[in-house]
Amino acid sequence: MRKHFEISYCPLTISLIALQRAELPPYLGSTLRGALGQALRQTDKEACTFLYRNGEKKDRDMGNVVVKPYMIIPPEIQTPQTVFGQGEKLDFELLLFGNAGEYVSAVVSALEQLYRFGLGVRRYKFDLSEIINSQTRRIIWRKGQYFKEAVTGADIQRYELQNVTGMVIKICTPLRIRHGGRLVKQISFQTLIRNITNRIMALTERYGGWTDQEEAGRLLALAEKVRTVHEEIKVERMERYSNRTNAKMDFSGLIGTIEYEGDLTPFVPWVYAAQRLHIGRNTTFGMGKIQVYFI
Repeated sequence: MRKHFEISYCPLTISLIALQRAELPPYLGSTLRGALGQALRQTDKEACTFLYRNGEKKDRDMGNVVVKPYMIIPPEIQTPQTVFGQGEKLDFELLLFGNAGEYVSAVVSALEQLYRFGLGVRRYKFDLSEIINSQTRRIIWRKGQYFKEAVTGADIQRYELQNVTGMVIKICTPLRIRHGGRLVKQISFQTLIRNITNRIMALTERYGGWTDQEEAGRLLALAEKVRTVHEEIKVERMERYSNRTNAKMDFSGLIGTIEYEGDLTPFVPWVYAAQRLHIGRNTTFGMGKIQVYFI
């Protein structure tokens, strides 16, 4: 199999346990990100700066959105809210890309202190139950004990298929792609591929790994020939509260399915990898999660 990109990551499955009944927002990506960030600021400022603020000032001055070296994958959306009873577990994933894997111990230390900060506006108390390596299923932390040997990385999986003439993309969490300051409400195949290749290139350039940029450019040209044959998407209205700005922010994005048709064989490894990497804006919250089906 020819490699067109290589991205390593450390996948952590984190289990928290509710110390009291908690009524939380329907989508917990922002809630978990905020709580982890608050704990990191108190326990390890260097790790917090690297994960949450990496290159932010420099790129903000240039008008660029900075790709972050981590991603939180929360539980599925629950409406109208997510409710946990006392003693109930909250499971989510945290992916650390490239050299961000060096900060696993700092993340573990922060999670051990999470009960001090709580989740949500009402600061519901949750305690760390265990941390598992999602790939190997080895326990990284349990009952106050940290098992460093269980902290191992994995490569984002690449996959190839032949004679692929159709592709169905299911958007599982709100997909946010903006153009000219507005949310894009129709996703052409070229837009999809541009976002996938740009995300992979940004991650590898900043945090390690590599991307065949020539191949990425070739795919973008080929994507123009792929047609959209069916689209069933809608805007999912969401908002989140920002502790930094003390205000609610629009968090809306697209949900649904899109079917494409054409010579799709060259795109398979990239779109397959995007299932793990997500696409669009706010991926750190778990936004832009997709599932793909090949025809």
